[in-house]
Amino acid sequence: MTVKTRTPRPAAKKVAKAPQPVVTVVDTRHPRSGLSISYRVTVDTVERAEVIGEAGVSVGLAARFTIQAGPRQRPVTIMASRLIGEGEWYADAMTERGGRVHYSRGFGNRRGVPHRLLPDLADVLTLCAYDVRGLVEDAEPGRPLKLRKAKRKAKAAAEA
Repeated sequence: MTVKTRTPRPAAKKVAKAPQPVVTVVDTRHPRSGLSISYRVTVDTVERAEVIGEAGVSVGLAARFTIQAGPRQRPVTIMASRLIGEGEWYADAMTERGGRVHYSRGFGNRRGVPHRLLPDLADVLTLCAYDVRGLVEDAEPGRPLKLRKAKRKAKAAAEA
């Protein structure tokens, strides 16, 4: 026996769309060897980051992107950062698919030998940072990074 009832179904909730990754091809010349290389770059995220660590509070931009030199090359995922007052992007971690880790540092760690990104890759990240509304005030290459003030709700500010 089947009983039909009329129950109002709740309306489907509107789900915010996740930002689509930015995919571009970057032609660059390696600074040491002069070799011209073409990379397929997929930028997943560029966001504001604040981390409390041994050196104090690090505030700046954090980015996650994947580069691939050719169709038969393994893609490499890079976590990069640019702190307030810096003019360059630096790689914090680099991993391959399958779990191989080339190097891994914390966000904004510049101890030892920091890995500076190639200028053309850094330009892609800077353009993606400008695309996020209300995030960056100034992020031109070679000039100090300036972030916009983070708007906090009064309740969150009262708790802090």
